[in-house]
Amino acid sequence: MDMFEEKDIYTEYPSEKKPSKKKTLTFAIVVVLIVAVVAGLAFFGGVAYGRSKTVDSEMPMVKTVLEALNKYYIDDIDWEQFQYTVAAAIAGSVDPYTGLVASSPTGMRTMSAGVTFTYNDYCNYFITEVAPGSPASKAKNVLSGGYEGSQSLMVGDEVISINGQKVQHLNYNAFSQILSNVGDTIELVVTRPNSASEIQPTYTFVIQKEMYHSPVAYYLDSEVTGLPSDVGYIKLKEFGDTAPDDFATAVSAFLADEDKPDKLVLDLRGNGGGSTMICGFIASYFVSQDGTSDGIPMAKYVYNEGGGDMAETYFYTQTSYSSDLDGTQLKSVNLYDEVEGFECVVLVNGSSASSSELLTATLANYCGIKSIGEKTYGKGVAQIVIEYMGGKYELYITNGKYYIPTQKNGETVFEVNIHGSGLTPDIETDASGRYYMAEDPCFLQATQYFSSAQSGEAA
Repeated sequence: MDMFEEKDIYTEYPSEKKPSKKKTLTFAIVVVLIVAVVAGLAFFGGVAYGRSKTVDSEMPMVKTVLEALNKYYIDDIDWEQFQYTVAAAIAGSVDPYTGLVASSPTGMRTMSAGVTFTYNDYCNYFITEVAPGSPASKAKNVLSGGYEGSQSLMVGDEVISINGQKVQHLNYNAFSQILSNVGDTIELVVTRPNSASEIQPTYTFVIQKEMYHSPVAYYLDSEVTGLPSDVGYIKLKEFGDTAPDDFATAVSAFLADEDKPDKLVLDLRGNGGGSTMICGFIASYFVSQDGTSDGIPMAKYVYNEGGGDMAETYFYTQTSYSSDLDGTQLKSVNLYDEVEGFECVVLVNGSSASSSELLTATLANYCGIKSIGEKTYGKGVAQIVIEYMGGKYELYITNGKYYIPTQKNGETVFEVNIHGSGLTPDIETDASGRYYMAEDPCFLQATQYFSSAQSGEAA
């Protein structure tokens, strides 16, 4: 589940006494009913922006279901799991962005391969990402009936089989089941087009999974992407806990590129959003006013303070951020100041949502940065985060909507909410991302745009 925007954090402390199993279910019924009523009131009162509505406090269906469980269930019920499951069900019934989730440690290293797949209408599966430094990026090419000559997996490779099991034309659930069953070693058989031959070569790669930090932002140079040498590429997958560190590292790699690129492709395709504070930090690498990149308004936020009382505030850019990985203070640099003649485009698609859309709109309004790809998802609401049991669980509640910056009579105004409508990119093209990078329609459009901008032609 995506973490979306966070506005504030509160902490609920658990009771020191934990009721014991089956005997506690009667008490659980009372607790759950209270929680359900509160949730109902919050939904009908808060999300409805202060309009009062009556709620049946007895909630007869919930009550009778819980009574039946208490009477007939075969075994003892785990108290904590019971509370979590019921509370998550209540929260998740409100809207797609409200929910209770179990939190995970920041920057946790995982046993992973570092490869991402997508599929088309015929359930043919393609590689859409090979994370730098990941096991997948170190995959060994073996012959075993395949072709020699490819040293690495590539974005755009079509997956034929995983550990000997064919995956072509399988539905996504069956494909996911295969992935969940693989062990520490993954054997991928892939095929890729060869312009020199009508026969598509087949390659077999062996991936040894290992513990590593999978970056949510990374930099690739022209040797990897196939873009012109003056164009760098940064992929930003989410605005999560490690995004500030990973993005800062990616920008440093861009600035240190020996080819000295002065153009950047910022890829937000598939980025479902995250913290608006992190969005503000990343925006400060681009946006500048009056000699500073700090404190520039990115959006107006109208929200429920609690009990239906509406208030408004703004999301701002910020040039510093405390690292969630090691606590150090990260400081942004403005790329327009660092790179002479700096240019940038943003890639988006239908899975670019929330903070991705906010960043795209902010860069368009203040920097004139064009977007390329497909219409974005359209998530113009944000959530407040409440922690439970010392941060073990996090409750996300949709409590407001935000308005993006646009130009009106030469001034920046905040009047447009994109919820349900999304952003239409300046240059529309296939943004599925399942092509080899050099053949990706978004990359080709970016190259064409940079060339036309350099020559003074209209894009």
